[in-house]
Amino acid sequence: MATLFTTTEERKTISADGLIRWMGLSAILAGSLFIAIQLIHPPDQLPSVRTSSWLVVSGLTSLMSFSSLIGTVGIYTKQIKESGWLGLVGTLIFSLFWLASLIFSFIEALVLPVLIDEAPEFVEGFLGIFGGYSTGADLGFLPLLAPLAGGMYILGGVLFGFAIIRAKVLPRLAGVFLVFSAVATLGASIIPHPYDRVLAVPMGLTLIWLGYLLWSRRKKNILL
Repeated sequence: MATLFTTTEERKTISADGLIRWMGLSAILAGSLFIAIQLIHPPDQLPSVRTSSWLVVSGLTSLMSFSSLIGTVGIYTKQIKESGWLGLVGTLIFSLFWLASLIFSFIEALVLPVLIDEAPEFVEGFLGIFGGYSTGADLGFLPLLAPLAGGMYILGGVLFGFAIIRAKVLPRLAGVFLVFSAVATLGASIIPHPYDRVLAVPMGLTLIWLGYLLWSRRKKNILL
C-alpha cells in the first residue's frame, strides 16, 4: 500500500529538483535579456550616461548578470556528479565572468552618472574600455580587468560546454552550442563596435535552451 508520507530523502530530492527548475527560469531570463540588451544599448559615449535609457540598460545588465550566475550554478547542479572536475572548473571560471559583468554594470548604473560632472575624463575612459577606444585617462587596473573578464567568458564557456558534452545529462548539442557561443566572441577583433554586439546572440539563445531544459526537466532529446 502506498504511503501518504514522504521520507526526508524524498523531500530533499523534491526540494532540490524544484530549486533547479527555478534556476532554469533564471537562465531563460538571462539569455533573453542578453539578446534584448544588445538591441537597445545606447552608444558607449559620454552623453549617453546622462540618459534614462543608460540607467535602464545598465540595470537590466545587472539583472542579466545575476540571473546568468544563478542559471550557471543550476546547470552545473543538474550534472554535478557526471561533469566531474571539468564541470567544477568551468562553472567557477564562467561564474567569475558573470560576477565581473555584474560589477561593471553596477558601476555603469550607479557610479558613472555621479562622476560625469566631476570626473568626465574618468567616465569617458571607462566607456572607452568597452567602446573600443582609448582616451589616455588613468583608470588604474580597470583596463586590465576587462580583457581578463573576456578571457574568463571564453575559457569558462568552452570548459563548461565540454563538461556538458562529457556529462551526457543534458543534450550534447547544447554543450557544442555553448562552446561555439563562447569562441564566437573572438570575432569582436574583426567586427567593429557596436556591430560586434551580435556575437552575444548565440550565447543568449544557448542560455535560453539550457534554462528550458532545466525547467522542463528534460535530460536528453532527439538532438542528443
